[in-house]
Amino acid sequence: MMSGTEPPVETAGILVVDAYGHSREGLSASLRVGGYRVESAAGSWEAIQKVKDGHFGLAVIDLDLPPAHGVTMSGWDLARIVRAFHPGAALILLTTEWYPDIRSQADGLHRTRVMEKPIHPGELRALVKALHSERLADDVEQQRREVR
Repeated sequence: MMSGTEPPVETAGILVVDAYGHSREGLSASLRVGGYRVESAAGSWEAIQKVKDGHFGLAVIDLDLPPAHGVTMSGWDLARIVRAFHPGAALILLTTEWYPDIRSQADGLHRTRVMEKPIHPGELRALVKALHSERLADDVEQQRREVR
């Protein structure tokens, strides 16, 4: 498990999890154009292995993941697993079905945002940049508290 002092998104990388190849590759390519190091996974089990073995400052997860090996694991479940291994990581959850309490569910997972598909590449990169800036501000605030 990583500590709260994980490297920033640029050095820690971004994990993109989406069962649909065209979507996964499009998201990954969009982030690479922004200069980010990106890894991708086609499903939950592959993502869990990468999360266990890698260092990610951000995960982009489709909420509608298909069952793997007969086990149903939603994007919400995977988001919690990512958070367990990387407590400081930001999360961007993708959905095709917006429902009333989705934002409040995301607020329950610190530094989590929800985007509705289809995703515009520029909006995704802007959100990644905003989450990175938010993390830097959090780090500065934590350092101030530690100095006191």
